[in-house]
Amino acid sequence: MSREARLVSVIIPALNEEKVIGKCLEALVRQQLPRDLFEVIVVDNGSVDETLKVVRRFDDRLNLTIRTQPRCHISEVRNAGAREAQGKFLAFLDADCIAPSNWLQSAVSMLQSAGDMVLGSFCSIPENSGWVPRAWYGDMVKERRGPVSYVPSATFFISSKAFRSLGGFDADLETSEDFELCQRAKAAGYPVIAHSGLSTVHLGTVQTLSAFWQKERWHGNGVRSVLLRRSSQRGFMSTVLLTIYSLLSMTLTVLAIPAAIATGRVALLAVGPILLAGGAALMAARAAIRRRRWKYFFPHAALYVVYGTARTFALLGLGGKTDRRLEGSAQPLSDRRANVGREAA
Repeated sequence: MSREARLVSVIIPALNEEKVIGKCLEALVRQQLPRDLFEVIVVDNGSVDETLKVVRRFDDRLNLTIRTQPRCHISEVRNAGAREAQGKFLAFLDADCIAPSNWLQSAVSMLQSAGDMVLGSFCSIPENSGWVPRAWYGDMVKERRGPVSYVPSATFFISSKAFRSLGGFDADLETSEDFELCQRAKAAGYPVIAHSGLSTVHLGTVQTLSAFWQKERWHGNGVRSVLLRRSSQRGFMSTVLLTIYSLLSMTLTVLAIPAAIATGRVALLAVGPILLAGGAALMAARAAIRRRRWKYFFPHAALYVVYGTARTFALLGLGGKTDRRLEGSAQPLSDRRANVGREAA
């Protein structure tokens, strides 16, 4: 079967993924969907390890294409894969995610029967995960089903036609490109649906508080970028409100220091931390009621404190080192969006 006749194009961005991408590709070898119905496009963002060497080992087991898109945002790496794709449907998969054997078959069946939509699932955590991912992600795969605000780009399906009509991922964003595209998709009338059967195991799930901080600060950069250009996007408002609340609490904490010194009222130092901890406790209680899982209440509350402070730092443009894969992006956004439609047509 010719490449042009393939049903699905699986697009995998990669940057120094030698330890995990082999497992990702091995899972695609085991897909129930016949091999001649899908292609795999690995877009390398400038790896300096053995990533490409590992990928090439699958050349005779998959309909494999390797392209390079160095030194740019991961959203543009995904768009580069979409421009190369020939499938009727696009499946975006991260290099550190392991798909179940029915992943493609199930998604194709849903897309063919339901029409144009954004389809996907939230990722599952590895079995040996510690308290941080267990408290934060919990049973998210089962909880977030049906119509949702977004599905992550790590497990993301959409028709090529719909993707082109939307202009692809916003290549100006460091991160949160999946959320932003889903907001545009919903505004254009495309349903955004999560199905737990499409969940992949995310080997790169953050396991420590420091990694959690770094991830949330990084994601906050994407939200900040959207707000600077599109403050009307309502989908971002919940995280923005939480960030503003955290910022207020932190500001009061700082201002309380000279006030406590001037008045001698040491109790003033507790106002900001109490507000921050109280807000986190309310969010954790809400999650515990929804999940019916109270055993992670205190860990979840602690993580909300970290989440709020990390997002506050991102909103203020403070702290954190930009990942190598997030650099670049010199071409204007309007030109890049136009290219997604032109070159994939």
